[in-house]
Amino acid sequence: MTEPTVNEDQNPLTKPKFIISAVVVAIIVALGIILALLPKGGGNPTAAPGNPGSTTASVQPSATAAASVCGLPSGNQAKPATTPTDTKWELVGKIAAPTSPAQFGPGKTEANGLRSCFAHSPTGALYAASNVAVLSATGKARLVYEQLAVPGPERDALLNQPEPQATSAVTAQIAGFQIRSYDAERAVIAIAAKGSNGALVSVPVPLQWHGGDWKVVVPATGSTGGGQISDLSGYIPWSGV
Repeated sequence: MTEPTVNEDQNPLTKPKFIISAVVVAIIVALGIILALLPKGGGNPTAAPGNPGSTTASVQPSATAAASVCGLPSGNQAKPATTPTDTKWELVGKIAAPTSPAQFGPGKTEANGLRSCFAHSPTGALYAASNVAVLSATGKARLVYEQLAVPGPERDALLNQPEPQATSAVTAQIAGFQIRSYDAERAVIAIAAKGSNGALVSVPVPLQWHGGDWKVVVPATGSTGGGQISDLSGYIPWSGV
């Protein structure tokens, strides 16, 4: 009996759109945090342009509201318009994470790998978003949502779902950032990540100042607009690898 042949033009697994989507999903899985935040139903929306060049200072938080759980000073409330100076990076698994324990955070690193306590400032929020993404990418997504997310029904629902497992060899590294919004209570930091295959994705991380630290907000809509980007236009380049 003659074996049936597969027409590659009719096979969706060989179409460029599927291959590109699979690569993007692999990077997203590698960066972890966006798994719970992507729009339901698929798609790779391009990240909305931000205004990373703004240096307008946010309102200085009150001393009580700004109190850090580990005593980090609030510091400068201006949004970073360039790469944070003197950034130090350390590997968490195979992914580089920014670290400034005495200034921006993480002020606490626990035996289980949890990295927490970030400064109550735009740069502190940037360090928090970056470290949360890296932790999620290195197999600690559940720990992140248990310990570093704002309590609420959306968080509880997420914790009741099976944790996704990465099935690709594609890895990702932080490549840049946008401060999409910031005030003393909330921030949205978009982290640009570059895969080992060169593909880029944007990972918006919504945060809230809660209990003396920046915590992840799990949105009720299940979407923060993350997905593939063509280049780093509109992002401030920032990387440790």
